[in-house]
Amino acid sequence: MPFISLLLNESVVFYRTIHLTLGIILIYDLFFMEVKIIMKKIIIVGYELSGFGGTETVCKKCVALLSQDSADVDISFIFFKENKNISNDTWLKGIKFKRIFSQIRNPTLRRIHFAFQFSMYIKQENPDLIIAISTRGCYISNLARKISFTKIPVFSWIHLSLYSAYKAIFTLKADYHLSISSGNSNYLINNGVHNNKIHTIFNPISRTSIIITRPKNISRFIYVGRIIAGEGKNLQSMFHALSQIKGRWELNILGSGDDVGILQSLAADLNIEQKILWHGWQVNPWDYIVNSIKEVTALLLTSTHEGLPMVLGEANSYGIYCVSSDCKTGPSDIIQNSMNGVLYPVDRPDLLVNILQDIVSGKPLPNSIDIKNAIEKFYDDNYLSRIKSALNIS
Repeated sequence: MPFISLLLNESVVFYRTIHLTLGIILIYDLFFMEVKIIMKKIIIVGYELSGFGGTETVCKKCVALLSQDSADVDISFIFFKENKNISNDTWLKGIKFKRIFSQIRNPTLRRIHFAFQFSMYIKQENPDLIIAISTRGCYISNLARKISFTKIPVFSWIHLSLYSAYKAIFTLKADYHLSISSGNSNYLINNGVHNNKIHTIFNPISRTSIIITRPKNISRFIYVGRIIAGEGKNLQSMFHALSQIKGRWELNILGSGDDVGILQSLAADLNIEQKILWHGWQVNPWDYIVNSIKEVTALLLTSTHEGLPMVLGEANSYGIYCVSSDCKTGPSDIIQNSMNGVLYPVDRPDLLVNILQDIVSGKPLPNSIDIKNAIEKFYDDNYLSRIKSALNIS
């Protein structure tokens, strides 16, 4: 009997040990299953970028914000490359990326070639979702998932105005849309996209405690961006308006582009060349403005079209008042008239002249703190909440 009792006790201990071990294994498996469920593998796709534009800035910042937030995401980039030009990869430091090449001359066949190669990558990586940062990227991504027989959701994330973007209709190939402006959202709705498939996330702006003050004895204007005289940035309109202003003013231009010579000649013809200061392209334009220009009255933007002009929000974050054209998408999302800037119709340069003359004549402008507060929804923390919600990231 003692032997049987001992045997029974040993059996109970043995089975309890087995149950405990199985329980630990089950908890371990469930934990890592949950991690796998939460972890999202995201591929961002588009055509080769120069490395110096606003799209690169926003993409890099978005990846950084998600990483800093410890969000469980695995993000990589795929670039479709059409030529053998040397690529600028500086902005991609610390980010996973791959290029897909095609030298087929016919545009339609080239897109199909890109899609076929991308489909093989999709099979290999099995991403949870694809984000296309170009209109043609939407087309290629949609075709690639069909070739790979997958149902991976495709999001568009176009950083231009859809009213002027090349092949904008290709955006409709995406299932969902990360819209950078109310104007782009309206374009999608007007083309039959249901509102619940559109997430208007805007773009992120970093908070700063720095305030760039205004000079007292002169109106100092700045322009930051590509140097384009006509369609697009429309700097010729800015020059013509400034040439009609009476009083002390100067325009500081930060940026580069093919039209510098054209605009310098125009400035000479308008007899304002002494009031235009050319600072060239700057790696960190706002650091340069803080340290070298020091004081600013207002930032000027005279574009005929934009996606979401980040420069307006960046200027506001330093407490700088903005004067901008009210082009079809972008500026009206940022500028609240009389609070952080003023808008004028693109086709009314005479109103731009009136606005600038009022400023040079000493019209009181809003205080810098109010200007900073006017763009609260664009600051990084609020942007992060929107994009995590759109992508269903916990």
